[in-house]
Amino acid sequence: MSSPSSSGSAERPPAAPPQEDAQPPPEFDTSLFPAPPAFYHRYTDADLANLDPPNVDWITQDGSYTVFGETWPVEETTPTLKEMGVPEMFDPDSDRKLSLQSLLRTLILTYTQLLDALLTPPPSLAHPEPTLPTDPERLTEHMRLICINMHYLVNELRPVQARETLKAMMQSQIDLRRRKTAAIKRKCAGITAQLAALQTRTLEAANAQPPLKSHPRLDPSPAEAAATAAQETLDIFAKLRARAAAADAGV
Repeated sequence: MSSPSSSGSAERPPAAPPQEDAQPPPEFDTSLFPAPPAFYHRYTDADLANLDPPNVDWITQDGSYTVFGETWPVEETTPTLKEMGVPEMFDPDSDRKLSLQSLLRTLILTYTQLLDALLTPPPSLAHPEPTLPTDPERLTEHMRLICINMHYLVNELRPVQARETLKAMMQSQIDLRRRKTAAIKRKCAGITAQLAALQTRTLEAANAQPPLKSHPRLDPSPAEAAATAAQETLDIFAKLRARAAAADAGV
């Protein structure tokens, strides 16, 4: 039996002891809370005191200003299609509603043509025509222009929509007031009927009671006082009904 030394396998050399002067691993230049940029030192109180305010005349002369990469005009105006570089696909003198319906029909027709163009086989690779746009590209561009024109017409109808919305709100308020007035009238009629019945019963009770001859009363009897109060209440409700009728006529 052969010994391990004679088997031909090399023994693993012992591990080297750690060196005392070994360098630590390099640190990364990252942090969970990074320091602010170096130019923040420029924003001192003295520098801010000497800083000139922004010149508003420059913005007025340019006619626009830039915020977050977007350019906004000083005076809010709606650009026309010509200013946006989009051709007008409707008659400017025609009714906007009719123009929208016409553009919608054109959009649907163009969409069906686009579906037909997508079903056709592509052109041969042996004879490409890169200069001419294909039918899907042409129809897609045509649909884009139609949508821009429709969006422009819808924006022109915004004042009409706001006016009609205001009319609907005012009409709903008038209907609500009329319903409340009718409910008040019904309630007043019910209370008036109850008071009239109470007055009738009070008068009947007063007439049925025999008068006192020996000791006449200067003050009215409870039945007479109740009848007087009922009559005053009826007068008040009559005035309320008159006011409600006048308010309903004014609405």
